[in-house]
Amino acid sequence: MALQIDFARIGLILSTFLLILALASAQAPAQSSPRDPAKMLADPASMTPVEKLRLAPGETFVIARGEPGVNGFNLHSYVAQFDGRLWVIWSSSKVREEDPDQLILYSTSRDGRKWSQPHTLVDDPDGPDKPARWIARGLYVERGKLQALGAYIESAAYRLRGQQVVWQGLKLYRFEWNGQMWLDRGVFADDCMNNFPPERLGDAYGMPCRDSLMNVYMARSATPGIGPWSRTPIVADPPFHRMDEPALYETPDGYTHMIVRDNNRSRRLIHVLSHDHGKAWAKPVLTDYPDATSKNFTGRLRNGSYYLINNPDPTKRDPLAISFSPDGWLYSNPLAIRRDAPPARPRTIGGGSFQYPNAVEYRGSLWVVYSTNKQDIEITRIPLDKIATQ
Repeated sequence: MALQIDFARIGLILSTFLLILALASAQAPAQSSPRDPAKMLADPASMTPVEKLRLAPGETFVIARGEPGVNGFNLHSYVAQFDGRLWVIWSSSKVREEDPDQLILYSTSRDGRKWSQPHTLVDDPDGPDKPARWIARGLYVERGKLQALGAYIESAAYRLRGQQVVWQGLKLYRFEWNGQMWLDRGVFADDCMNNFPPERLGDAYGMPCRDSLMNVYMARSATPGIGPWSRTPIVADPPFHRMDEPALYETPDGYTHMIVRDNNRSRRLIHVLSHDHGKAWAKPVLTDYPDATSKNFTGRLRNGSYYLINNPDPTKRDPLAISFSPDGWLYSNPLAIRRDAPPARPRTIGGGSFQYPNAVEYRGSLWVVYSTNKQDIEITRIPLDKIATQ
Protein backbone atom coordinates (compact mmCIF):
# COMPACT_ATOMS: atom_id res chain seq x y z
CA MET A 1 0.00 0.00 0.00
CA ALA A 2 2.82 2.40 0.92
CA LEU A 3 4.53 1.73 -2.40
CA GLN A 4 1.30 2.51 -4.27
CA ILE A 5 0.87 5.77 -2.35
CA ASP A 6 4.45 6.78 -3.20
CA PHE A 7 3.82 6.15 -6.90
CA ALA A 8 0.63 8.19 -6.75
CA ARG A 9 2.43 11.08 -5.11
CA ILE A 10 5.24 10.92 -7.63
CA GLY A 11 2.68 10.93 -10.46
CA LEU A 12 0.88 13.89 -8.92
CA ILE A 13 4.13 15.84 -8.48
CA LEU A 14 5.22 15.06 -12.04
CA SER A 15 1.84 16.09 -13.49
CA THR A 16 1.89 19.33 -11.53
CA PHE A 17 5.44 20.09 -12.68
CA LEU A 18 4.56 19.47 -16.35
CA LEU A 19 1.45 21.68 -16.04
CA ILE A 20 3.48 24.53 -14.54
CA LEU A 21 6.11 24.12 -17.26
CA ALA A 22 3.48 24.22 -20.01
CA LEU A 23 1.82 27.31 -18.58
CA ALA A 24 5.16 29.07 -18.24
CA SER A 25 6.05 28.21 -21.82
CA ALA A 26 2.71 29.44 -23.15
CA GLN A 27 3.06 32.74 -21.33
CA ALA A 28 6.77 33.25 -22.05
CA PRO A 29 6.41 35.63 -25.01
CA ALA A 30 4.33 38.05 -22.94
CA GLN A 31 6.45 37.91 -19.79
CA SER A 32 10.11 37.34 -20.62
CA SER A 33 11.03 40.34 -22.77
CA PRO A 34 14.36 41.76 -21.57
CA ARG A 35 13.45 45.19 -22.97
CA ASP A 36 10.41 47.42 -23.16
CA PRO A 37 9.00 46.70 -26.64
CA ALA A 38 7.24 50.07 -26.61
CA LYS A 39 10.58 51.89 -26.61
CA MET A 40 12.25 51.63 -30.02
CA LEU A 41 14.11 54.95 -30.20
CA ALA A 42 17.30 55.42 -28.21
CA ASP A 43 16.56 59.16 -28.29
CA PRO A 44 13.06 60.22 -29.43
CA ALA A 45 14.36 63.77 -29.93
CA SER A 46 16.59 62.47 -32.74
CA MET A 47 13.49 62.30 -34.95
CA THR A 48 12.57 65.96 -34.53
CA PRO A 49 12.21 68.04 -36.51
CA VAL A 50 11.66 65.22 -38.96
CA GLU A 51 11.75 67.48 -42.00
CA LYS A 52 15.35 68.40 -41.15
CA LEU A 53 16.79 64.90 -40.83
CA ARG A 54 20.28 64.70 -42.28
CA LEU A 55 20.21 63.43 -45.85
CA ALA A 56 21.96 60.10 -46.35
CA PRO A 57 24.84 60.18 -48.85
CA GLY A 58 24.07 58.43 -52.09
CA GLU A 59 22.49 58.68 -55.49
CA THR A 60 19.08 57.92 -56.95
CA PHE A 61 18.12 56.22 -60.21
CA VAL A 62 14.81 55.81 -62.04
CA ILE A 63 13.74 52.23 -62.75
CA ALA A 64 10.34 52.98 -64.29
CA ARG A 65 8.59 56.26 -64.97
CA GLY A 66 4.80 56.14 -65.02
CA GLU A 67 2.94 57.56 -67.97
CA PRO A 68 -0.69 58.57 -67.26
CA GLY A 69 -3.14 56.30 -69.04
CA VAL A 70 -0.41 53.83 -70.00
CA ASN A 71 1.30 52.72 -66.78
CA GLY A 72 0.41 55.66 -64.54
CA PHE A 73 0.28 53.72 -61.25
CA ASN A 74 3.36 51.92 -59.86
CA LEU A 75 3.75 50.62 -56.27
CA HIS A 76 4.63 47.53 -54.16
CA SER A 77 8.28 47.37 -55.26
CA TYR A 78 10.70 44.63 -54.15
CA VAL A 79 14.42 44.18 -54.83
CA ALA A 80 16.80 41.20 -54.72
CA GLN A 81 20.26 40.34 -56.04
CA PHE A 82 20.65 37.29 -58.24
CA ASP A 83 23.02 36.12 -60.97
CA GLY A 84 25.18 39.26 -60.80
CA ARG A 85 22.22 41.60 -61.18
CA LEU A 86 19.73 43.58 -59.16
CA TRP A 87 16.13 42.57 -59.85
CA VAL A 88 13.04 44.66 -59.03
CA ILE A 89 9.36 43.75 -59.33
CA TRP A 90 6.30 45.93 -58.71
CA SER A 91 2.55 46.34 -59.29
CA SER A 92 1.42 48.51 -62.19
CA SER A 93 -1.82 49.65 -63.79
CA LYS A 94 -2.88 52.32 -66.29
CA VAL A 95 -4.59 54.69 -63.85
CA ARG A 96 -5.22 53.80 -60.19
CA GLU A 97 -4.11 51.47 -57.45
CA GLU A 98 -5.59 47.98 -57.72
CA ASP A 99 -7.66 48.72 -60.79
CA PRO A 100 -8.80 45.49 -62.50
CA ASP A 101 -6.02 45.79 -65.13
CA GLN A 102 -3.25 45.62 -62.51
CA LEU A 103 -0.31 43.33 -63.33
CA ILE A 104 3.27 42.73 -62.13
CA LEU A 105 6.32 44.10 -63.95
CA TYR A 106 10.05 43.52 -63.49
CA SER A 107 13.35 45.15 -64.45
CA THR A 108 17.04 44.23 -63.97
CA SER A 109 20.37 46.03 -63.73
CA ARG A 110 24.05 45.02 -63.55
CA ASP A 111 25.13 48.18 -61.74
CA GLY A 112 21.91 49.59 -60.24
CA ARG A 113 22.19 52.67 -62.44
CA LYS A 114 21.01 51.57 -65.86
CA TRP A 115 17.83 49.49 -65.80
CA SER A 116 16.23 47.35 -68.47
CA GLN A 117 12.90 48.29 -69.97
CA PRO A 118 10.10 46.92 -67.75
CA HIS A 119 8.83 43.50 -68.76
CA THR A 120 5.69 41.65 -67.69
CA LEU A 121 6.21 39.05 -64.96
CA VAL A 122 2.53 38.08 -64.90
CA ASP A 123 -0.22 39.76 -66.89
CA ASP A 124 -3.73 40.84 -65.92
CA PRO A 125 -5.50 37.47 -65.42
CA ASP A 126 -8.79 38.24 -67.17
CA GLY A 127 -8.53 41.55 -69.01
CA PRO A 128 -9.23 45.13 -67.87
CA ASP A 129 -13.02 44.73 -67.84
CA LYS A 130 -13.06 41.77 -65.43
CA PRO A 131 -12.28 41.80 -61.70
CA ALA A 132 -9.11 39.71 -61.27
CA ARG A 133 -5.75 41.46 -60.80
CA TRP A 134 -2.27 40.97 -59.33
CA ILE A 135 -0.34 42.61 -56.48
CA ALA A 136 3.45 42.16 -56.24
CA ARG A 137 4.31 40.49 -52.90
CA GLY A 138 7.99 39.66 -52.77
CA LEU A 139 11.24 38.76 -54.50
CA TYR A 140 13.85 36.41 -53.02
CA VAL A 141 16.34 33.61 -53.71
CA GLU A 142 15.59 30.10 -52.44
CA ARG A 143 17.69 27.00 -53.15
CA GLY A 144 19.71 28.89 -55.78
CA LYS A 145 16.68 30.04 -57.76
CA LEU A 146 15.01 33.44 -57.99
CA GLN A 147 11.43 33.44 -56.70
CA ALA A 148 8.69 36.06 -57.04
CA LEU A 149 5.39 36.17 -55.16
CA GLY A 150 2.15 37.68 -56.40
CA ALA A 151 -1.26 37.95 -54.75
CA TYR A 152 -4.27 37.16 -56.94
CA ILE A 153 -7.45 39.00 -55.93
CA GLU A 154 -10.84 39.82 -57.43
CA SER A 155 -11.68 42.85 -55.28
CA ALA A 156 -10.07 45.54 -53.12
CA ALA A 157 -12.91 46.87 -50.97
CA TYR A 158 -10.91 48.33 -48.05
CA ARG A 159 -13.93 50.22 -46.72
CA LEU A 160 -15.47 46.84 -45.83
CA ARG A 161 -12.68 45.84 -43.43
CA GLY A 162 -14.15 44.10 -40.40
CA GLN A 163 -17.52 43.70 -42.09
CA GLN A 164 -17.12 41.71 -45.30
CA VAL A 165 -14.44 40.16 -47.47
CA VAL A 166 -11.95 42.79 -48.65
CA TRP A 167 -9.90 40.63 -51.04
CA GLN A 168 -12.23 38.26 -52.86
CA GLY A 169 -10.56 35.05 -54.09
CA LEU A 170 -7.26 35.83 -52.35
CA LYS A 171 -4.43 33.41 -53.19
CA LEU A 172 -0.66 33.89 -53.05
CA TYR A 173 1.18 32.48 -56.09
CA ARG A 174 4.87 31.70 -56.60
CA PHE A 175 6.80 32.30 -59.83
CA GLU A 176 10.30 30.99 -60.56
CA TRP A 177 12.88 32.36 -62.98
CA ASN A 178 14.38 29.60 -65.16
CA GLY A 179 17.02 31.77 -66.83
CA GLN A 180 14.78 32.88 -69.69
CA MET A 181 11.26 33.36 -68.34
CA TRP A 182 9.07 33.26 -65.25
CA LEU A 183 7.38 29.92 -64.59
CA ASP A 184 4.09 29.75 -62.69
CA ARG A 185 4.67 27.36 -59.77
CA GLY A 186 1.10 27.55 -58.53
CA VAL A 187 -0.48 28.53 -55.23
CA PHE A 188 2.12 29.27 -52.54
CA ALA A 189 -0.36 29.98 -49.73
CA ASP A 190 -4.13 30.20 -49.70
CA ASP A 191 -5.91 33.26 -48.27
CA CYS A 192 -2.62 35.09 -47.66
CA MET A 193 -1.75 38.71 -48.41
CA ASN A 194 1.85 38.58 -47.22
CA ASN A 195 4.01 41.67 -46.99
CA PHE A 196 7.46 40.15 -47.55
CA PRO A 197 8.82 36.73 -48.54
CA PRO A 198 9.15 34.01 -45.86
CA GLU A 199 12.15 34.12 -43.53
CA ARG A 200 13.94 31.38 -41.64
CA LEU A 201 12.64 31.28 -38.05
CA GLY A 202 14.31 28.54 -36.03
CA ASP A 203 13.58 25.22 -37.74
CA ALA A 204 10.80 26.60 -39.94
CA TYR A 205 9.97 29.40 -42.38
CA GLY A 206 7.57 32.15 -41.42
CA MET A 207 5.77 35.12 -42.93
CA PRO A 208 3.08 37.37 -41.52
CA CYS A 209 -0.08 37.41 -43.64
CA ARG A 210 -3.43 39.12 -43.71
CA ASP A 211 -6.42 37.03 -44.70
CA SER A 212 -9.24 38.12 -47.00
CA LEU A 213 -10.83 40.00 -44.08
CA MET A 214 -7.47 41.77 -43.38
CA ASN A 215 -6.93 39.92 -40.09
CA VAL A 216 -3.22 39.40 -39.32
CA TYR A 217 -1.85 35.91 -38.72
CA MET A 218 1.54 34.18 -38.76
CA ALA A 219 2.09 31.51 -41.41
CA ARG A 220 4.79 28.90 -40.68
CA SER A 221 6.07 26.00 -42.79
CA ALA A 222 8.83 23.44 -42.32
CA THR A 223 9.43 23.30 -46.09
CA PRO A 224 10.20 26.46 -48.09
CA GLY A 225 8.12 26.98 -51.20
CA ILE A 226 5.86 24.03 -50.60
CA GLY A 227 3.91 24.26 -47.34
CA PRO A 228 1.56 23.31 -45.83
CA TRP A 229 1.34 26.48 -43.74
CA SER A 230 0.21 26.50 -40.13
CA ARG A 231 -1.63 29.65 -39.09
CA THR A 232 -1.41 31.48 -35.76
CA PRO A 233 -3.71 34.50 -35.34
CA ILE A 234 -2.06 37.61 -33.90
CA VAL A 235 -4.30 38.76 -31.03
CA ALA A 236 -5.44 42.20 -32.04
CA ASP A 237 -8.09 43.53 -29.69
CA PRO A 238 -8.87 47.27 -29.89
CA PRO A 239 -7.01 49.54 -30.33
CA PHE A 240 -4.88 47.10 -32.35
CA HIS A 241 -7.68 45.70 -34.51
CA ARG A 242 -6.50 47.47 -37.68
CA MET A 243 -2.90 46.24 -37.87
CA ASP A 244 -1.46 46.24 -41.40
CA GLU A 245 1.62 45.34 -43.43
CA PRO A 246 3.94 43.73 -40.84
CA ALA A 247 7.71 43.47 -41.26
CA LEU A 248 9.67 40.70 -39.52
CA TYR A 249 13.15 39.97 -38.17
CA GLU A 250 14.88 37.90 -35.48
CA THR A 251 17.53 38.96 -32.96
CA PRO A 252 20.32 36.78 -31.51
CA ASP A 253 18.63 36.74 -28.10
CA GLY A 254 15.92 34.48 -29.53
CA TYR A 255 13.18 37.04 -30.13
CA THR A 256 11.16 37.44 -33.30
CA HIS A 257 10.07 41.04 -33.86
CA MET A 258 7.06 42.10 -35.88
CA ILE A 259 6.94 45.82 -36.73
CA VAL A 260 3.46 46.78 -37.87
CA ARG A 261 1.66 49.71 -39.48
CA ASP A 262 -1.22 50.95 -37.34
CA ASN A 263 -4.21 51.62 -39.58
CA ASN A 264 -6.05 52.90 -36.52
CA ARG A 265 -3.96 56.02 -37.21
CA SER A 266 -2.13 56.37 -33.92
CA ARG A 267 0.77 57.66 -36.08
CA ARG A 268 3.10 55.23 -34.30
CA LEU A 269 4.53 51.84 -35.19
CA ILE A 270 3.26 48.72 -33.39
CA HIS A 271 5.70 46.14 -31.96
CA VAL A 272 4.79 42.47 -31.40
CA LEU A 273 7.18 39.86 -29.92
CA SER A 274 7.57 36.10 -30.05
CA HIS A 275 10.09 34.02 -28.09
CA ASP A 276 9.49 30.71 -29.88
CA HIS A 277 10.17 31.61 -33.52
CA GLY A 278 6.65 32.79 -34.28
CA LYS A 279 4.60 29.97 -32.76
CA ALA A 280 3.06 32.23 -30.09
CA TRP A 281 2.95 35.99 -29.81
CA ALA A 282 2.70 38.53 -27.03
CA LYS A 283 0.06 41.22 -27.24
CA PRO A 284 0.87 44.17 -29.52
CA VAL A 285 2.18 47.41 -28.01
CA LEU A 286 2.26 50.92 -29.39
CA THR A 287 5.81 52.28 -29.67
CA ASP A 288 7.49 55.67 -29.56
CA TYR A 289 8.54 55.34 -33.20
CA PRO A 290 6.59 57.88 -35.37
CA ASP A 291 4.97 56.71 -38.59
CA ALA A 292 2.82 58.21 -41.34
CA THR A 293 0.57 55.11 -41.49
CA SER A 294 2.49 53.47 -44.30
CA LYS A 295 4.48 50.35 -45.05
CA ASN A 296 7.82 49.88 -43.26
CA PHE A 297 10.74 47.57 -43.96
CA THR A 298 13.33 46.04 -41.64
CA GLY A 299 16.55 44.21 -42.40
CA ARG A 300 19.99 43.25 -41.17
CA LEU A 301 23.31 44.29 -42.65
CA ARG A 302 26.29 41.96 -43.07
CA ASN A 303 28.06 43.77 -40.21
CA GLY A 304 25.26 42.63 -37.87
CA SER A 305 23.44 45.96 -37.56
CA TYR A 306 19.69 46.18 -38.06
CA TYR A 307 17.90 48.92 -39.99
CA LEU A 308 14.33 50.19 -40.16
CA ILE A 309 12.94 52.18 -43.10
CA ASN A 310 9.65 54.09 -42.86
CA ASN A 311 7.97 57.48 -43.23
CA PRO A 312 8.53 59.04 -39.77
CA ASP A 313 6.56 62.23 -40.37
CA PRO A 314 3.13 61.42 -38.88
CA THR A 315 1.42 63.78 -41.34
CA LYS A 316 2.77 62.62 -44.71
CA ARG A 317 4.89 60.09 -46.59
CA ASP A 318 7.83 62.45 -46.88
CA PRO A 319 10.65 61.97 -45.97
CA LEU A 320 11.49 58.32 -46.45
CA ALA A 321 13.99 57.64 -43.65
CA ILE A 322 16.24 54.96 -42.19
CA SER A 323 17.60 54.35 -38.68
CA PHE A 324 19.98 51.74 -37.27
CA SER A 325 20.28 49.44 -34.27
CA PRO A 326 23.16 47.26 -33.03
CA ASP A 327 20.79 44.74 -31.43
CA GLY A 328 17.38 45.14 -33.11
CA TRP A 329 15.79 46.76 -30.05
CA LEU A 330 16.79 50.43 -29.91
CA TYR A 331 17.22 52.48 -33.10
CA SER A 332 19.27 55.64 -33.59
CA ASN A 333 21.14 57.74 -36.17
CA PRO A 334 18.09 58.48 -38.37
CA LEU A 335 18.80 59.67 -41.91
CA ALA A 336 16.53 60.82 -44.71
CA ILE A 337 16.83 58.57 -47.77
CA ARG A 338 14.67 60.98 -49.82
CA ARG A 339 12.82 64.14 -48.88
CA ASP A 340 10.96 66.99 -50.56
CA ALA A 341 9.02 64.82 -52.99
CA PRO A 342 8.38 66.37 -56.42
CA PRO A 343 4.84 67.34 -57.42
CA ALA A 344 2.85 64.47 -58.85
CA ARG A 345 2.10 64.45 -62.53
CA PRO A 346 -1.63 64.59 -63.31
CA ARG A 347 -3.41 61.65 -61.75
CA THR A 348 -6.55 60.83 -59.80
CA ILE A 349 -5.18 60.45 -56.26
CA GLY A 350 -2.16 61.16 -54.07
CA GLY A 351 1.14 62.90 -54.64
CA GLY A 352 4.13 64.36 -52.85
CA SER A 353 5.27 61.04 -51.39
CA PHE A 354 7.91 58.32 -51.15
CA GLN A 355 6.51 54.98 -49.97
CA TYR A 356 6.57 51.19 -49.72
CA PRO A 357 10.32 50.57 -49.35
CA ASN A 358 12.33 47.40 -49.77
CA ALA A 359 16.11 47.06 -49.66
CA VAL A 360 19.08 44.77 -50.30
CA GLU A 361 22.80 45.03 -49.51
CA TYR A 362 24.78 44.79 -52.75
CA ARG A 363 28.43 45.60 -53.52
CA GLY A 364 29.04 47.60 -50.36
CA SER A 365 25.88 49.68 -50.55
CA LEU A 366 22.31 49.46 -49.35
CA TRP A 367 19.96 49.73 -52.32
CA VAL A 368 16.53 51.02 -51.29
CA VAL A 369 13.68 50.72 -53.79
CA TYR A 370 10.37 52.59 -53.38
CA SER A 371 7.59 54.39 -55.23
CA THR A 372 7.59 58.14 -55.74
CA ASN A 373 4.07 59.61 -55.84
CA LYS A 374 2.79 56.09 -56.63
CA GLN A 375 3.87 56.91 -60.18
CA ASP A 376 7.56 56.11 -60.50
CA ILE A 377 9.72 53.25 -59.22
CA GLU A 378 13.09 54.61 -58.05
CA ILE A 379 16.09 53.21 -56.22
CA THR A 380 18.61 54.97 -53.97
CA ARG A 381 22.11 53.68 -53.35
CA ILE A 382 23.51 54.39 -49.87
CA PRO A 383 27.26 53.58 -49.56
CA LEU A 384 27.61 51.85 -46.21
CA ASP A 385 31.16 53.06 -45.62
CA LYS A 386 29.84 56.64 -45.55
CA ILE A 387 27.37 56.27 -42.68
CA ALA A 388 27.33 55.10 -39.05
CA THR A 389 25.26 51.93 -38.74
CA GLN A 390 26.12 50.94 -35.15
